[in-house]
Amino acid sequence: EPRREYLDQILEQLQPGFSTLRRQYRRALAQRNALLKSESKAHSQLFAWNIRLSTLGGQIAEQRLQLVADLNKSLSEIYSSLSKHKSSVKMVYLGTSSNENYGSHLLQKLEKSTELDHLRGFTAYGPHRDDWMIELNDHSAEHTASRGETRTILLTLKVLELQLVEQVRGQKPLLLLDDVFSELDGARRRALTEILQTHQTFITTTDADVVVQHFMDSCHIIPTNNS
Repeated sequence: EPRREYLDQILEQLQPGFSTLRRQYRRALAQRNALLKSESKAHSQLFAWNIRLSTLGGQIAEQRLQLVADLNKSLSEIYSSLSKHKSSVKMVYLGTSSNENYGSHLLQKLEKSTELDHLRGFTAYGPHRDDWMIELNDHSAEHTASRGETRTILLTLKVLELQLVEQVRGQKPLLLLDDVFSELDGARRRALTEILQTHQTFITTTDADVVVQHFMDSCHIIPTNNS
């Protein structure tokens, strides 16, 4: 769910109508699930909700897939810049329906899975069950990436999100980073610093000297008192 939420939160910043689309989908999903848990005589109403759910679900998946495609355009380039090592990075959308003609295929799955969904008591297919993963050099990053590589992937996604929002809104967003330098080596720190020079960034750290070292005179230190 947090991975789906990540994509959807970006889309809500980029696409004004996406929040409404999500609400409509959740309502349709709730109606279908309620019918699945009701007496069998209510199942005659399922077809109408299958159509509604597949139509809305297809629209959500289409926008998610476009976002994934947009992210993939620069994922490898920015990751390689941060890591100082040429690598292939790719986001893969794992849909419960076919990524091509998602809505049509979802309708077929909903129709075929009616009895099984009735036994489960919930709808097993649709964008509310989709997922995504990151491949690093053609291998699942979840299983092969080191802690430093994982951190760099996360920073790459955050930089891309920053760029996408800036392109759509025409304004530079503020960037918030929590203790980001502690898990990066010197090369990655310098590379991140170069990317962040044109953006106003708030960075929390337990070692202010590290930030000063990389940002020189362009930073302002705000000390905090833990007591």
